[in-house]
Amino acid sequence: MPVGTPALATPQIGATAASVTTASFTPTANALLIAFAHFRGSSGAIPTISDSLGETWTPVAAGQDGGFVGGRLFYQVVSASPSARTVTATSAGATQTGIAVIEVTGAGTDLSNYQFDITTGTAQTLNMAAYASTSQVLAGVVDNAGAASSFTGPFTELYDSNLATNLRSSVAYESGATATTTINITTGSSDNYAWALEIKEASAGAISGSASITEAGDTVAGSSLIAIAGTATLSEESDALTASGSVISGIAGTLSATEASDTLAAAATIALRASLAASEGSDSVSGSARVNLAAAASLSEGGDALASAGNLTVQGAASITEEADSLSAAATIVSASRTGTADIAEAGDTLASASGLRLVASASVAEEGDSLSTIAGPLVKGAAVIAEAGDTVTARAVPLLVSSPQERTASVPAEDRTAAVAAEIRTVATKAEVRTAAARAETRRAAA
Repeated sequence: MPVGTPALATPQIGATAASVTTASFTPTANALLIAFAHFRGSSGAIPTISDSLGETWTPVAAGQDGGFVGGRLFYQVVSASPSARTVTATSAGATQTGIAVIEVTGAGTDLSNYQFDITTGTAQTLNMAAYASTSQVLAGVVDNAGAASSFTGPFTELYDSNLATNLRSSVAYESGATATTTINITTGSSDNYAWALEIKEASAGAISGSASITEAGDTVAGSSLIAIAGTATLSEESDALTASGSVISGIAGTLSATEASDTLAAAATIALRASLAASEGSDSVSGSARVNLAAAASLSEGGDALASAGNLTVQGAASITEEADSLSAAATIVSASRTGTADIAEAGDTLASASGLRLVASASVAEEGDSLSTIAGPLVKGAAVIAEAGDTVTARAVPLLVSSPQERTASVPAEDRTAAVAAEIRTVATKAEVRTAAARAETRRAAA
């Protein structure tokens, strides 16, 4: 199926500042978003971008600095049920910044046919590889104010305007069936960054419905991105879903790993916009970059593991309900958790982070020998409950904080508990009786 006609997902915007944020918009389901972030200023840095949903944006290529102006392209695959969001571009040290977000339907993520030109002067030339007839070709430029830009060939401009005091930007498109492979752009300023990008149709690796792996030992593997817009089910022992790029970055349904030793692994990001269920012993979900869950994560059999070498973000409930299950990250765990709970409900379960641990709801350590630990600081804005003998909550750098409305408590029911830190003095106060907080240096006592 040919790629759809490119369109602005939201009007382009600029500001005389080091960052700028778009208006709120809801993209088309399953669309590919291309963000063109750019800046002006001799001290401006190559832009970074983020959005209000905390979604992952992947650079198309390295950013470019043309002197006083520069920019970078990013992309994101939208889910089947997209939510409203804003997108922010930031360039440290810039005097002006701008951003344009373009959406394209029917597109894949092979964005390898990309060229740029930062030659000083008002004439830029981009020599592209041959296009597929089903592709769309985008071309854009940012320059130091000046007159409107012009593109050779039958290109149609999406916009061409001054976005800030001395920042002018434009983007145009043309079908791969008719676009020229030599693209000439004339600008109104000699300080500019020009680029061109072929957007190819989605490959056979993209799944818009359900992906079911239903027999023992089945595998689904991709050397780059695996994109699933529906439900992914691994329902027999030792099934595997792997990719050297992102795994199911566009999934909108449920990911279920329902038999022992099923695995879901990615060398980059794992991003789920619905539920993750690992319901048999020794199931594992891991990412060498980061793992993002927008809903619930359930590890419901002994020995299940959810691990990330980068950030681990859970926006719903993270439930670890069988003995020896683990939820871990080399960076921050659930840094964007909003409304759900983190439950460690069987003996020997662990919730651990090598950096920060932040929960905006409840943290429950409910069976003997469970542990909640972080090398940096755990922050719980709801209730922190340690309910069985031998449970521990530890930090090696900063205080254990429970920050919540007045009616919330940090409770240790039924018997004495110890809140231990490595180097400093901490205290714990309760309403009804005296508790002791022990540190390596000395002991403080707080009375309710």
